[in-house]
Amino acid sequence: MLPYAAFKDTLERARFLLRLHDGLINQRQRRIRADWKGKFTSLMHWPVGVALERVDTTDAIIVLRDGASLTPDDFAKAALDELLRAALALGVSALDRYVHERVTKKIVLALRAGDLNRQQRDFVLPASTALAIADRVRSARNTNVAIRPANEFRKAVQEEIHKRPYQSWRDIEGAFELVGVTGLAGKLQTLYGLSNFRPIKQQHNEIVRRRNEIAHEGDLAVHERGGRVKRNPIEHAFVKQSLAFVETLVSKLEQV
Repeated sequence: MLPYAAFKDTLERARFLLRLHDGLINQRQRRIRADWKGKFTSLMHWPVGVALERVDTTDAIIVLRDGASLTPDDFAKAALDELLRAALALGVSALDRYVHERVTKKIVLALRAGDLNRQQRDFVLPASTALAIADRVRSARNTNVAIRPANEFRKAVQEEIHKRPYQSWRDIEGAFELVGVTGLAGKLQTLYGLSNFRPIKQQHNEIVRRRNEIAHEGDLAVHERGGRVKRNPIEHAFVKQSLAFVETLVSKLEQV
């Protein structure tokens, strides 16, 4: 899959979660009217005395019958904020996947080019991986099986790359240096048409910081011993802006 196609697919899933959040929040403030309940249960051929709960969202009416695993509280903003957290985490994953695809497709050719930069010179494979490659090549030759050492090396490099996170600004800058692109900030600054690239770095790292709080800390606020569990607040506007930021960033990286 092409790097940008992989990115767009993942980003669209993040935006789907954002739409799902918007479309499921309960707007209803009152209990079900008896006349509406009577007509509805008659339409559904349900017993007259069945217990019902109604959820009214911007996009749908959801009727919960007694015994349902969901309750109206599951459609409250506090509960559905989990979709915002998932959308933000998935948006950063889209960026991570994009950078991985860019690096794995170009790194072997870049390492063969000569005149390596420091990031490329410092890139190493574990000794166990090198030994495994040598064993596979030797075994193939002994059994007259066609195998290309360069392909085995390429696969090993790609496997090593996929173990690394490419999310923070420093991670991404280092990833592009692996494929021979140096001075990434300056190139992006020109593409953005900015006199100062620092605000882009700061916004980028803030998005990744929030993603890490969600993915690694359950998005729980730091509290003193004995305090009650409390989640960090998350707002729809921040998530929407973050996804837009990531999309713009990748569109600029595509031009590098």
